[in-house]
Amino acid sequence: MVNQIFIDDKKIKDILTYIQGMRHAEQIRMMFLCSLNGMRSINFAYLQVGDVYTPDLKVKDVICLDKDKNKGKFGCSYYLNTQMKKEFKEYLGYLRSKNDEITPETYLFTSQKMGKPFNRVSISRLFSSIYRKFNIEGASHLGRHLFISRLVNAGTNICIVQKLANHRNISVTQRYFNYNEKMLSNAVENVTI
Repeated sequence: MVNQIFIDDKKIKDILTYIQGMRHAEQIRMMFLCSLNGMRSINFAYLQVGDVYTPDLKVKDVICLDKDKNKGKFGCSYYLNTQMKKEFKEYLGYLRSKNDEITPETYLFTSQKMGKPFNRVSISRLFSSIYRKFNIEGASHLGRHLFISRLVNAGTNICIVQKLANHRNISVTQRYFNYNEKMLSNAVENVTI
């Protein structure tokens, strides 16, 4: 089934602006960006400092997660672009302001009530409530759909998209992306005789 929801850059910026006014905005914003970078909620819910940062607290190029932080029986890798590296670098400042000591085991996102990582159901509810404010039907997984759609729309080879999405089967990847009228029009313009 093709995902028919398409959110443009302006709407994403509007959502990020809305998040700025929320309680715990730094955490919610970073989780939202992780979602837009293709991560599943299980991937970012349990992210720890050692997953994202080197021992000298520099942002890694690739976040490599073991199977306990991923769906199924396999680990996964998420490549960070320049923007995400910058976002994680800035987020480190927030973490330092909230923690007396940062260790590789420090969780990046924690519930304020219990000081433990958010659970996936809470993240899904939170994202659903944000999207509802913009008349969008979706939850935490919608960002992953958008990530895949954006890669495909940019002309990225589907095999590369599959790898970036950490899908074991390309048919799963194909179900995630969407198309719109502009894409269809642009595609036929590329065919000349």
